[in-house]
Amino acid sequence: MNTVNASIKSIHIYPIKGMGGIDVDSARVLERGLEYDRRWMLVDEKGNFITQRTDARLALFGCKLTQFLEVAYNGEIIKIDKEEYSEVKMQTTVWESEVVAYEVSLEVSDWFATRIGFPCHLVRMVDEFDRYKELIKGPVRTKVSFADGYPYLIIGSASLTGLSKQVGDVVPSNRFRANIVLDTIVPHEEDSWDTFELGTAKFEVIKPCARCNVVNIDQSNGLVHKEPLKTLSKYRKVGNRVNFGANTICLEEGRINVGDKIKVLI
Repeated sequence: MNTVNASIKSIHIYPIKGMGGIDVDSARVLERGLEYDRRWMLVDEKGNFITQRTDARLALFGCKLTQFLEVAYNGEIIKIDKEEYSEVKMQTTVWESEVVAYEVSLEVSDWFATRIGFPCHLVRMVDEFDRYKELIKGPVRTKVSFADGYPYLIIGSASLTGLSKQVGDVVPSNRFRANIVLDTIVPHEEDSWDTFELGTAKFEVIKPCARCNVVNIDQSNGLVHKEPLKTLSKYRKVGNRVNFGANTICLEEGRINVGDKIKVLI
């Protein structure tokens, strides 16, 4: 076991893909991602996923988990039963993968369509249909939610601090929509970890995460800037990709809490 001085600084769940995140003190770690993370998604009439890449306004939809999934936008709130879904099946697409999901309800979809300004559907992932990600190391594949490619994204606080110094301004962690932010000492040390434990769960880092223009979107107001991708491209570019954070999978399910110390096994 390698000695690493790091612990969980914050935990983040993004119930609806592309929309606002929720900070939690504790979370269940499941193979396809943190419980309730990216289990819902907006899709267009053809079932293609909708994210901040095409509509930065999604950042302005705030989410809250109570006994319901509550979504707030421009002072209006809709409450969605976390177990609710209709009988309407939809073939949905997230990048190269497809998975069957259920529309939550026509009423809920209409609420989002009215505010987005075009027809869309809110769909929910159910256990009946799994989505898998083929892996370049570790297990052959893993289950994954509606996340872009991997069930977990981790980032070290030292990486964020180093980036902020180079940009000349504080770059908040929510620009990168990580699930777990670790209080670290060495910038980008998370890239070099392999298998590690947090709380009662076991993880494996698969590869550094390639970033897109979403990191330039201010999550508080939906405005698009040139940073931090411009600065990252100067020192974190490998080939035609700009890396920041680490794509990670769950090897053993469990629970994590803020303050849990990491145990790097390999």
